[in-house]
Amino acid sequence: MSNKEFKLSQTLYGHSLDVRSLAVTSHNDIISGSRDKTAKCWKFNSFQNTFEEIMTYKDQKNFVASVLYLDPTEEFPDGLIITGGNDNLILVYKPSEPFATFTIKDHTNTVSCLGKTNEPNSFLSGSWDTTAKYIKISGTPNCLVTYTGHAAAVWSVLQLGDGRIATASADKTIGIWSHNGQKIVSLTGHTDCVRSLADFPEQNIFMSVANDASIKVWSYAGENINTYYGPTNYIYCIARCKPEGPNCFVTSDEDRTVMFWENGECKQKIKLPAQSVWAVACLFNGDIVTGSSDGVVRVFTRDESRYADEMALTKFAEEVEALERQSMQEIGGVKVSDLPGKEALYDPGKRNGQMKMIREDGKVIAYTWIQDGDNSHWEKVGDVMGGTDKDSSGKTTYEGKSYDFVFSVDVEDGKPPLKLPYNKGDDVYRAAHAFLTKNFLPAEYLEQVVDFILKNSKEQYVPPASEYQDPFTGGNRYTPTYQDNSGQVGVNVDPFTGGSSYATSSTKPASSSTSISSGGNADPFTGGSSYTTNGSSSTFFPVTSYRTFDSGDPTVILKKLKEFNSQLPDNNKASESDLESLVKICGGSTEDRSSYEVLFRLLMWPEDKIFPVLDILRMAVRHEINNREIVRMHDGGVIEGLKRFISGSNKVPNNTIVALRALCNLCVHEDGENLIFDNRFDIVENLTSLSQLNKNGQIALSTLLLNLTVMSVKKNDDLGYSILSQVLPDILTKMTDPESHFRGYVAIGTLVTGANSHKHELVAKINENQNFSSTLQLHSFGGNDSETKRSHCVKQLKGVL
Repeated sequence: MSNKEFKLSQTLYGHSLDVRSLAVTSHNDIISGSRDKTAKCWKFNSFQNTFEEIMTYKDQKNFVASVLYLDPTEEFPDGLIITGGNDNLILVYKPSEPFATFTIKDHTNTVSCLGKTNEPNSFLSGSWDTTAKYIKISGTPNCLVTYTGHAAAVWSVLQLGDGRIATASADKTIGIWSHNGQKIVSLTGHTDCVRSLADFPEQNIFMSVANDASIKVWSYAGENINTYYGPTNYIYCIARCKPEGPNCFVTSDEDRTVMFWENGECKQKIKLPAQSVWAVACLFNGDIVTGSSDGVVRVFTRDESRYADEMALTKFAEEVEALERQSMQEIGGVKVSDLPGKEALYDPGKRNGQMKMIREDGKVIAYTWIQDGDNSHWEKVGDVMGGTDKDSSGKTTYEGKSYDFVFSVDVEDGKPPLKLPYNKGDDVYRAAHAFLTKNFLPAEYLEQVVDFILKNSKEQYVPPASEYQDPFTGGNRYTPTYQDNSGQVGVNVDPFTGGSSYATSSTKPASSSTSISSGGNADPFTGGSSYTTNGSSSTFFPVTSYRTFDSGDPTVILKKLKEFNSQLPDNNKASESDLESLVKICGGSTEDRSSYEVLFRLLMWPEDKIFPVLDILRMAVRHEINNREIVRMHDGGVIEGLKRFISGSNKVPNNTIVALRALCNLCVHEDGENLIFDNRFDIVENLTSLSQLNKNGQIALSTLLLNLTVMSVKKNDDLGYSILSQVLPDILTKMTDPESHFRGYVAIGTLVTGANSHKHELVAKINENQNFSSTLQLHSFGGNDSETKRSHCVKQLKGVL
């Protein structure tokens, strides 16, 4: 057994999003599955010690969650490649063909794992639908056995050396089943979701890893005979090292780490330049393969003949070191370490002018998509400013010292901003004088700089932009930490549940109140009494809290759920007790986590029957525990479910309206807010593709845009500012409803007044939109109450534009 350390051997680029799954062949070929909806086959060249991408499999309609390679048989002499996806499908490919030979539709949710069996032409599958299946391919695929009994998603499945089936689940248990589907025992011990299993038949043991950061060793008899610790975060995958004997294995985790274990002891930690190492596998030649959140497949080896060259090893070490630094660095509230690398540029843009930030050579670079037919490409815009290194106390590190504040000050257009460090309690005149001296600036600026420091450092939240200015430019360059203020001034009456009946048609519901109230007729944005038409002055923006849609009657929703449930085929129906339990989460959290799984199952209902399920989701996520649990389940899969209903391809208007409202409500608690923020660009992209909506749809759309604006300001999101300044005016000009116009104008006003140093750039972009300028002029005049409110808001907006 080699005592040498693993070092980088190969870096395989090709995927544009996370590599979530891996499989290997006996010839040391690699199959990778990605969130970019593809799987790839990488052929190993043993003479040159290189890998070549020989095939891409593209039939999955959503991200590829699992991959598997089946060894050659007489019926399939080249073997088979199996993929499982977020589209609930299992696809079977011949390795040399890019299109699936078989499509298997036995699961009703994401196919999260695939496993080998002891029989030829057969395999195991596990799904978020809480089941596992034994599938045989003989002529055509056929599901022979379904393993039912878990209360949450199945994350791993394998056949043990004695023929029994083992499943790992998000319900924190491991199921052991007879071959024919009878549950033998449920193994408990892990305290969080069990993610992966590995079999060691020579010793009659298998191992499991979980989100509780532990590795457990189980005897075939079901006894937990050992537990290993080492990783400091979720462990996603475990794989046996094939040539190293029965005591060696590797694990991968959420702490950028792959660990090589021998006899229960971690012998080596390999740090990667990617936050999540989703998958790890072992080649038959002893090398280790990883798939990670940066979309890259990497191969590590202990064979010196397969080491990468010195240049590649140095570059890899620098990337790891840079990510370590960036894990403490933020730009606009976003961790730099969470941004994708250059591999993200493989994915074409969705529209002309789309912006993308990536990590490149230790810096953050902005790119824009240039739409030009066959010459379409990503064009580099330049470095993104605003990163700050933080030390363990949360202070900002500048030139080796820690500071409470490091302000960026624009002294001259076209030149980079100057850094002004300051610690609370320091002599402000001394700090200002040091800044002027270091940067060779006139002494006459001293009082201005002192005033700037005092105004910007006395509070830990962002005051209105008018309260402080950059001493040289009059702008607002630096934004301190924002106070989390997600309080709600008012609520929106839901047109489906706020009345006496629950609408099912795609036309405008009968009960369609769209006013926002707060215990009377409070103005939603000023907090005052109802808006009057006497021309009194009101301040409509900036807005600092998220707007929600709160009203609804769970009993009416339950009635509609039961109606739709009765119209479904038996294999898609839910039990009445499940429906009744599910509706309870509208009013708060539940101790029965199975209700959340029921919710995810029902989110797969047909499009013409799903809107009451979406409405339950909308009401549930208003409550913090529900918000957290729903967001964290299935790796945030709820966002994919909602995004499909706010695209131009959605055919049911009610689904669009309720999905938009659910996205608004997700914002009000931290987990949902972070999920929306991570997916903000896809969401905005979908919003721009929506066709004409009715009044309720327009209000939901404008409210979501307002929430996205509040989020951008709250997180000081440079890229969000830029994108919203283009999208908001365009969408506003297509709306017809005065209340929706009003909310859109409030969003633009909030964006401009909260964008600090970007204010001038955003104003220029907005004013360039001639259609918007014309619409703004038209809306300067009021008629009825809602139009008068709109016109007063327009007047305030003109003042900042």
